[in-house]
Amino acid sequence: MYPTSVVDRYLTLSHPGFLRAISYAKTKTNKQDINNNMSFKNLAEYTFENGFFWNNYKSIESDFLRFLEYSPYHESNLKMYSPKLTGMLLQIGGYVDSAFKEMTSYFNPEAYDKKGNRKKKIIVNIKDVFCVFETIYNLSSNNRGTAVAKLDFGDLELYPFEEFSSQEFKSPAWWTAYNKVKHEYSLHYKKASMDNVLNGLAGAFLLNAIHYPSIKILWQLGYLEAGMKTGTGFHGFEYREKDIDDIISTAASEFKPVNIGLRIETPLFIYFHE
Repeated sequence: MYPTSVVDRYLTLSHPGFLRAISYAKTKTNKQDINNNMSFKNLAEYTFENGFFWNNYKSIESDFLRFLEYSPYHESNLKMYSPKLTGMLLQIGGYVDSAFKEMTSYFNPEAYDKKGNRKKKIIVNIKDVFCVFETIYNLSSNNRGTAVAKLDFGDLELYPFEEFSSQEFKSPAWWTAYNKVKHEYSLHYKKASMDNVLNGLAGAFLLNAIHYPSIKILWQLGYLEAGMKTGTGFHGFEYREKDIDDIISTAASEFKPVNIGLRIETPLFIYFHE
């Protein structure tokens, strides 16, 4: 997580209102607000709460796994590029962009323009949003968890937002590649590489693993096990739905990670949070 002074300086210089938005959210968001937001949100919308983002993520992951059947993730293939990988990188980038926008509506912060005037539009710049969610979810450290890709030639621990820990606030390499391919494909098509696609996909997976309402739906669907890590394994505990709701609403009202161990697994990734 960024040192507070660095975060404050960046937000103040780039968009003063975001600092106020976070301050507002911290003072106005409480357990009841969180519960009301989840209860009254229109579940016909495309949200984390109703599993829409998770289902879309699984579709992208399945496409990548099929690609790996023909071209395994290996050191000699990391810079491989192809039209198929291009499509996946563009899909992943658009997914992450939309996911961050949806995540802001969960906290419903008040956004301000550069003069400090309130605006209706919450999202102003995706880089501002990256920085805001680094302060909430510690993205650079996987929310103090571990994300591992299960690959043919060995497991690979990934930190898809690691660059956010930099004093210079660099965007992730895969996000930069996505933007370059999206806007100047003829010049940057080689950046649609297997390595960038895997790291971008890990970023999309991580957002599902750490965002408060997503934790609830993954638990309901059976992808998430709550308990504690034991050596090389994981010991799950039995929780009631009310227990999970209380744990999530407490963490969300305090902008802290949930205070239980989590294990989330897909065919490609495993995420542990102790």
